[in-house]
Amino acid sequence: MAYQAMAGFAQDNPNRQVVVSTNTGRELTGNLVSLEAGQLTVAAPDMQRWPTKNLVHLKFKNRKLLKSTEVPVVLLADGGSLTARAFGSDDETLTVHWEQYHVWAPLKLPLDAVRGLIFSRPDDAAADARLWNRILEHRERHDLVLLNNGDTLIGQFAGLNEQTLTLETTTGKSSVDRSGLRGIAFNPELTNIERLKGEGALVSLLDGSRFRVQNLKLGPGSLDRVECRTLFGARLDLPMLTIDSLRFLGGCATYLSDLEPSEYRFEPYFDFAWPLRRDRNVQGGPLRLRGTSYPKGLGLHSQSEVSYRLDGKYRRFQATIGIDDDAEGKGSAIFEVLLDGKSVSRSDNLTGIHPAVLLDRIDVTGAKLLTLRVEFGALADIQDHADWCDALLVK
Repeated sequence: MAYQAMAGFAQDNPNRQVVVSTNTGRELTGNLVSLEAGQLTVAAPDMQRWPTKNLVHLKFKNRKLLKSTEVPVVLLADGGSLTARAFGSDDETLTVHWEQYHVWAPLKLPLDAVRGLIFSRPDDAAADARLWNRILEHRERHDLVLLNNGDTLIGQFAGLNEQTLTLETTTGKSSVDRSGLRGIAFNPELTNIERLKGEGALVSLLDGSRFRVQNLKLGPGSLDRVECRTLFGARLDLPMLTIDSLRFLGGCATYLSDLEPSEYRFEPYFDFAWPLRRDRNVQGGPLRLRGTSYPKGLGLHSQSEVSYRLDGKYRRFQATIGIDDDAEGKGSAIFEVLLDGKSVSRSDNLTGIHPAVLLDRIDVTGAKLLTLRVEFGALADIQDHADWCDALLVK
């Protein structure tokens, strides 16, 4: 009887309207009833129960992202990010306050779970992407402090409070006023990435935060909240209204950005060699197509191709493709999917003003090699920031 009452409440609650994609390629549209013990129940309109290991994605309907530019960001070592302000630190932890959700309790993060901090973001999208890239691509065995005036400082992070950042340098400790800080990249050798063990999910919040979790629960005791444990050890109790989507991990779906490619090739139009980016656009910033952000995917540039060994383990490939918003309407490219060297999908010439294109249910049964290719479009290689968002394989 209690379950029936909960189901009735869910069906009458517009805040629970979701679209769920499954391993069969089916989409369920209905109201979320419960999520616990590895099983999800949706009223669609009859009760549909699915093991979470057979689910790819859950998207809440009628949700609007909050403005996430010009706000501080905590970049996590596992590729996630929090729209949060670093408040203070001790020898082992960093305390951060959620920027958009002021009433939420502060988080204490292990310092080794943090890749870097952005204190102030540029207004220009290209400059913002370069800032993210500089922090995430930092490979030196020291911490790198970036200042608003363009200068940099190197040393070892020694502390942070509301007024200053302290850096241990070869000449002693140096205090830097927070008002002059753009960001800091931490020594990557001192970071620790906690790997997902078993099933979990990538949670995307409306404020732009995205992080990996386990032990997801939405049940009778939390009708309007989602409980989970992050991979950096924090237990969260999230209002459902703040969640944009869940991408289920450790089950039927494998994201290409979590795999090592067997080969990456780039043929430059001039001399610059664009790299392959994982979970970022080719400039280094967040993946974004026509105002929609994607936490998972690949960023490439024409002319390039990347290949992955499948060894017959998967049934389906899917992705959402287009020219990233940071091209500001420019760019033109052709996207092609090949299986064992044979073309199975080829797009029209897509530009920075074309809508995103969904590549769905591409059958890869029995295939040994998947290749994604980006070719020059009508304007050579100018601003060809090609995104393969949510590029994934389904077992």
